[in-house]
Amino acid sequence: MSILDIGCGPGTIIAGLSKIVVDGKITGLDVTDPIIERARSTFPMSEFPNLTFTVGNAMDLSEIKDNSFDVVHAHQVLVHLTDSVKALKEFYRICKPGGIVACREGNGRSVLSLKPDLSAIRQYWDNTIAPMDRNGAHIDARGHLEEWVRTAGFQKENIVLHMGELRFPSHAEGMKGEGAEQAIKSGIATRDQMNVWREAWEEFDRTEGHELVIENGEILCWKEPL
Repeated sequence: MSILDIGCGPGTIIAGLSKIVVDGKITGLDVTDPIIERARSTFPMSEFPNLTFTVGNAMDLSEIKDNSFDVVHAHQVLVHLTDSVKALKEFYRICKPGGIVACREGNGRSVLSLKPDLSAIRQYWDNTIAPMDRNGAHIDARGHLEEWVRTAGFQKENIVLHMGELRFPSHAEGMKGEGAEQAIKSGIATRDQMNVWREAWEEFDRTEGHELVIENGEILCWKEPL
């Protein structure tokens, strides 16, 4: 079996799959060299011999031949794209006949639960999704999944859609160190804002039963066999 994880990030999901599909060919793809180098360093081929990482763009996978993978997987990728249908058409093209395209996408505008409900965390969340909105991304991707995959070429009878939840961990670590400095330099937030958000996330961590939950959609699409 061959699996491609598009938008693999640090490689955690695809590394887990490589341990399950030990005889398979597993590939992680992301858009920048630093992300891929980090994944390669964390999950070296000496320990994960069936796992490789490569740089690529979800909306232009022209370097990959048609019908190349049994499974094409994307976790919280379409939400960041300006043309999700274009990306899904590429997923369809590189998926083998009879293969599966699997996507999980949230709706950042729909916070189902925030405990403790801190105004600073809500401000942080709004500040996080605002640049995506300005750049033409689809913050509410969860609600468009079936429409998008059908436009991309999948038949209705070959689609299974489930609506659920996506739980986020604490973002406290991102409020300090290099990540915080980069956010300040790029104008995303002031140092005072970062300090307020860091304190809020630390309070979040200390609170028993803390959670940040948004709407999430999961879709499985089978490509018609030849």
